[in-house]
Amino acid sequence: MTPEEKFAFDLTGYIVVKGVYDADEVKRMNAAIDKRASEIVERKGRLRLGGSAGDPLAGDGETGRADLGGMLAWSDGDCDVFRSMLAHEKLVPYYHELVGEGYRMDHLPLMIQQKTGADGFVFHGGRMNPDGTWCQELAYTCEGGKLYNQLIGVSVALSDTMPGDGGFCIIPGSHKSSFPCPQAILEYKSRQDLVVNPKIEAGDVLIFTEAATHGTMAWKAKHTRRAVLYRFAPSTYAYGRSYYPTWPEGTEDENMTDAQRAVLQPPHHVRLDRTTLTDRGEVAGTQTRDDFKKEHDAKVFGNKYF
Repeated sequence: MTPEEKFAFDLTGYIVVKGVYDADEVKRMNAAIDKRASEIVERKGRLRLGGSAGDPLAGDGETGRADLGGMLAWSDGDCDVFRSMLAHEKLVPYYHELVGEGYRMDHLPLMIQQKTGADGFVFHGGRMNPDGTWCQELAYTCEGGKLYNQLIGVSVALSDTMPGDGGFCIIPGSHKSSFPCPQAILEYKSRQDLVVNPKIEAGDVLIFTEAATHGTMAWKAKHTRRAVLYRFAPSTYAYGRSYYPTWPEGTEDENMTDAQRAVLQPPHHVRLDRTTLTDRGEVAGTQTRDDFKKEHDAKVFGNKYF
């Protein structure tokens, strides 16, 4: 990350990495999603995320945001471009800077789709819990010039978003707030001037700390919005619980690279036989634990790791 990017991320809680994927790659991702259109699930009724009809984030009150998963295990090579997010040479340096060496994918990837009128998502995340206590599981800090995140969101845009269209929004600087976000602001009913709906073009990758209060605006543009959201965490941390080996059957097939497999490791420290990557997204090696230590632990615990 450049000094400008580090400054911007520390100041606002997010950055947009421009042009990570070209037009052909975006087209391939959209085509793979189109092939599985019947599997896209629209959020209706109690699953709606933008509040009640008439609320600022409710959209037209009927059309719901739609979700689709499973792209890491798709057949016919459709998974390849989605898997590339795990160890993309343009993105690994950001992952290393923001969540550290040995970073891991924490949540299963999710395609988010909003048609015109679709509801948004009330604001969430943030440094503070509603009761005013520190939200350690989403913590962000900067110490000694180094950025530390417990969890980051990484979203590849498959359509264009202009400010005012809707889609992703964030309260810049909220990852440093010492006060919980008031409910009226979470529902976008007050202080709308604090909220930014950034410009994101197809092929760009948005990276944000989950310690920043963020959400989704109702979609107003005439075209359909699509983005695929991943979340990454430090090597020792897990927020979600769908990590390997509880992945969908076929996820780890022979076509997945060793670098991609490394990112799917369960949480454990790099000194305990964890494979890490170079900044180019290639396997750097495995920091192995001495065999005599593993043999000792096997005698004591019945397992090669304590």
